[in-house]
Amino acid sequence: MTTQLTTISGAVPEPVLPVERGEVARVLILGGVEAHKAAFRVTDVLRQKIAAQELRVGALHEADLSAAAWLTQAGVELIALAGMRNESADASALGFIGATAIGAGETEAMANRPFIRCVNGIRLGVVSYGEQRAGAFSGCADILSLMAYDQVRSLLSQCDHVVVLIRTGLDAGELPLPEWRARYRRFIDAGASIVVDTGSARGWEVYKHGLVFYGLGSPVRADSLGLFLTLRRNGLLDYEVRALSCADGLLDFSENDAFRAKIDAQNTMFFEDTAYKNAADQMCLRLYCARETAQKRGVLGLFVPHADEEERLLSLLENESLRLMTLRAIRCKRAAENAKRENAKKP
Repeated sequence: MTTQLTTISGAVPEPVLPVERGEVARVLILGGVEAHKAAFRVTDVLRQKIAAQELRVGALHEADLSAAAWLTQAGVELIALAGMRNESADASALGFIGATAIGAGETEAMANRPFIRCVNGIRLGVVSYGEQRAGAFSGCADILSLMAYDQVRSLLSQCDHVVVLIRTGLDAGELPLPEWRARYRRFIDAGASIVVDTGSARGWEVYKHGLVFYGLGSPVRADSLGLFLTLRRNGLLDYEVRALSCADGLLDFSENDAFRAKIDAQNTMFFEDTAYKNAADQMCLRLYCARETAQKRGVLGLFVPHADEEERLLSLLENESLRLMTLRAIRCKRAAENAKRENAKKP
């Protein structure tokens, strides 16, 4: 794997190998799009970069006609639906003109159906998973399904590259939860070349033979990432990450130094496992306290009926990320309280 210089990191890249003629597939992956009333608009320079890609991939995070139209106008040919949060809407009614949708369907078999295409002689397989509510099948492919890793292994036997598109986690969190990070890495262990979370923009890391991106961000918002892949046979690939910005509905390459610095800091965090886990614990504690404060705000919060407490408990049991965040936050609080008591005992 070779890394091309990105607009995110100021580090010196590894030498880029000469590009072979012929069997090379160029793929663009964008983050997830929510409701967006404006039409797709892009600068000429970025339009040429996008047009040079032989396959363009994106995700839909809301079953919204305007968001679907934006993706198809951008030339996106493959749209991941498993990350949609309003699963009650009928995604099949959106009518993706000229695009293929994966990750959703009337049955689990349809929702888990992969996308397989040969691009310039490179066999590519793509699957889409999302964090679904615990319980019965709701129309979208579930990352916690027992068959998820087996599906990647099965695709690897017939593809040069397997790409896993995911949406999980806490949108307000600046880091992936350690449990999700471990699960994303297991997709690489199973044979995937690239794992991409299409949610909030976060950092990425090289893990073993593959890449794990923890969030690209929405291309219709202020800051996001675009992942440009050059895929070759036998799992070989190059990649380029470009910071993007959308101002007044116009998509362009980003010049936001603060955003690039934030992504760089997140990337660095993944090299320091202890620092990363400590930061993740503090993130969980902060988000947990903010959530508790919001729920208890005002005089009425002092008289929360029993039914409301049950609803809060149900939301934790149904949402894996909230459950993991709450566990980490409570453990972090208890550890701090124990340390405080131990210090108080010292003479």
